[in-house]
Amino acid sequence: MVRPSLLALALSAAAGIQPSAAQPQGPAAVLQPGETLLEVQSLGERSGVPDRASFTVAVDTPGATPAAALEANAAASARLAAAARAAGVEAAALRTSNLSVRPRYRQDRDGDEAGEVIGYRANSRFSLQKLSLPVAEKAVAALVEAGATEVEGPDFAFADDAPLVRASRADAIRKAQQQAEDYAAALNMRVVRVLRVSERASSGGESEIIVTGARQRAGLLPVLAPGEQAITTRIWIDFALAPR
Repeated sequence: MVRPSLLALALSAAAGIQPSAAQPQGPAAVLQPGETLLEVQSLGERSGVPDRASFTVAVDTPGATPAAALEANAAASARLAAAARAAGVEAAALRTSNLSVRPRYRQDRDGDEAGEVIGYRANSRFSLQKLSLPVAEKAVAALVEAGATEVEGPDFAFADDAPLVRASRADAIRKAQQQAEDYAAALNMRVVRVLRVSERASSGGESEIIVTGARQRAGLLPVLAPGEQAITTRIWIDFALAPR
């Protein structure tokens, strides 16, 4: 007779399941006499059209001294903040994510840095978080026109992804239950109970545009096409099987 632990390992391998070390760890399942452990992995998915977009923008300013570079950058950053507010970005959605000051070096004939400091450069980066798509389009155009030297994004998301998460979870559970029934039928056994459930969730479908070094013409709005983005839920369910 094949021991339950060996049969569980064989069933896991047949189902394409990774070894237990790759799965979420938790209390060991307790089997009743005559029961066999079946470990099932399942991926559920639901897609929707994102209605929010996040961007990162930056402004870069030179100066003869670190203080001069910072002063110029502060003025440029203030213009960006004002442009963002005018485009409809709320204060809570605009966050400074990085501020740096670095020396600038003279370059030799080969374009390599020669070691001589010829000035400084200050850089500020701002995150614009989860803007509605119409506001995001206006904000990107306004920020570039106001002097932003870099724009990175968009990172699409949902204002409320809870319905998609629930649907993805239900899809994963349905598939896992079907797998368990299929294995049980093939082994002339029956599913008697669920021993353990664990989950990991994620979202995908990000895309990116990058604008650097040049200003956009006034009045020209970028077009954001979010397409569809999937919410996925990966679950592991341990079932107890028993003879029919």
